[in-house]
Amino acid sequence: MTPPLPISSLAGPLVLAAIFLVGGVVHAASPRVALSLGAGVSTAYVFVYMLPELSEAGAAFVAATADRALPLARLRVYGAALVGFLVFYGLQNMVASSGERERQGEADRELVEVVHIGGFAAYAWLVSYLMIRGVTNEAVPIVLYTVAMGLHFLGIDRSLRRDHGVSYDHYGRFLMAGAVLLGWLVAELTAVSKPVVTTGLGLVSGAVVMNSMVMELPDGQEGRFWPFALGAIGYAALLVIVG
Repeated sequence: MTPPLPISSLAGPLVLAAIFLVGGVVHAASPRVALSLGAGVSTAYVFVYMLPELSEAGAAFVAATADRALPLARLRVYGAALVGFLVFYGLQNMVASSGERERQGEADRELVEVVHIGGFAAYAWLVSYLMIRGVTNEAVPIVLYTVAMGLHFLGIDRSLRRDHGVSYDHYGRFLMAGAVLLGWLVAELTAVSKPVVTTGLGLVSGAVVMNSMVMELPDGQEGRFWPFALGAIGYAALLVIVG
């Protein structure tokens, strides 16, 4: 008989999924500086918490694959972070380029939309999966992860709403929320090897940095340096105190 799923572990994924469902209301009620603050928080989480964790994960990867003689094993996790960065840079560049093509056909625009939202849905799935199957299952790190990724997802939701408008509101936000919940379900039902988990951590780290920068830097006048810096410094201090 299959044991029941531990529903208590669903709390964090439910919070992340809800962000995509009610994001439009949150954006309407909150100033732009709140988004900059959130971007600073998620960036601080990567540099202060995830990057040191990646160092440990890299050592764990080397130990777990010592019998396989994999090439460049010590760099595999950081390489995954670079891949995550490049993939989401490519997605954002694809959307920006498609917006500049006035003669682009409807089919091409729909393809760009599907690839863009689908890529972020896969990302949301991985973030949720790693909440359950990450390096640690302690309560405090999971809460810190949920807060940082929740604010990060709020910025992603705003970006997708801006890029895809009605289409995102009609189906995209539900796809994103569903991907988060699916990540929790798959994590509870299956377990993958430690090398795969550490590679996933690398991908998420690179993607968080890239997406946080996209939220702030390209907007020019919309970006807010001081709220971003305050979010980064404040959350970094919290991570140091808690850690």
